[in-house]
Amino acid sequence: MNYLEQVFEDELMDAETYKTLYDFITLDNFRSGEYEGNMYVFRKIDRTYIQIEDEVAFENIGKRRLEGFQTKQVARELERYWEANEERLK
Repeated sequence: MNYLEQVFEDELMDAETYKTLYDFITLDNFRSGEYEGNMYVFRKIDRTYIQIEDEVAFENIGKRRLEGFQTKQVARELERYWEANEERLK
């Protein structure tokens, strides 16, 4: 399982969570900001770049795990994850 799949596995609990996160990632009127999930913080730096920080890792071991991605990449991976798990998350 790649990093983004693990993030989505940990964060997505239902269709509403998926829609909220997807909108945050893809809508251009969210130019920058944060989405605080249960285990991760999604930081939209600008329309093209997102950082994902593992809050639980920091709490447990005191080291930050921060990964950066292109917005389109995160959106594609989120869509793939949703398609593969939609029935379970409804």
